[in-house]
Amino acid sequence: MSQPKYIQVMDFLREDIAGRDPHTPILSEREISQRLDISRMTVRKAIEELCRQGVLYRGGNRGTFVARRPASVTVSGSAPRQERQRVLFLDSVYESANVRDVQKAFGLEDHQRLFRMVRLILDDDLPLRVEEIYALPEVAMDKGLNELESFFQLDQIRSSGQSRWDLHAALIPPKYSRLLEVRQGTPVICRREQIRQSDGSLFLYINTWLHPDNVRITSSTMPFAAPVHT
Repeated sequence: MSQPKYIQVMDFLREDIAGRDPHTPILSEREISQRLDISRMTVRKAIEELCRQGVLYRGGNRGTFVARRPASVTVSGSAPRQERQRVLFLDSVYESANVRDVQKAFGLEDHQRLFRMVRLILDDDLPLRVEEIYALPEVAMDKGLNELESFFQLDQIRSSGQSRWDLHAALIPPKYSRLLEVRQGTPVICRREQIRQSDGSLFLYINTWLHPDNVRITSSTMPFAAPVHT
């Protein structure tokens, strides 16, 4: 059986960008469509899938570019990290384009609020990632800051629930560039995760912005590998 056409486009693009430097623009959708004699809709689907996988990223109206991808490594015998967290703020959010997808995941309307915790994760003083953790307001009701910090221990929550996540390439939000000590507009990998309870209801929605140099992704079963010290 022949491959779907969008897979053929993905294979073509992978071969075309092999060896190119990060942030190099790829061919336009029109050029790819003409070269392969495939519809632009199919080309767009292939590009979107490669963006989701972190191979490419879109630079707004400037086009699509080769992403800087964390190297895939196997970590063995590494000393356990002493991660620490710094809670940046706690608030409730609603009626914002930035959280509409999260509201939809929880089955909420635009006017319904979500609780949000934003925290910076470090290894000593090395910034690793920024986590945006969303939950229904009742989850955080009547809890103090110290209790919330211990409550959102994600490894424990993942072990008792069902976690689904994906990776996609994006530009670091300006508000997080200083925290991760990278320049504004730097391409990074964003990890989107949903943790559901045993009854299937959504418990937490998490956006995680990974430092492009200090974190490496190992496999689908290990979201984060040891930081890279240089």
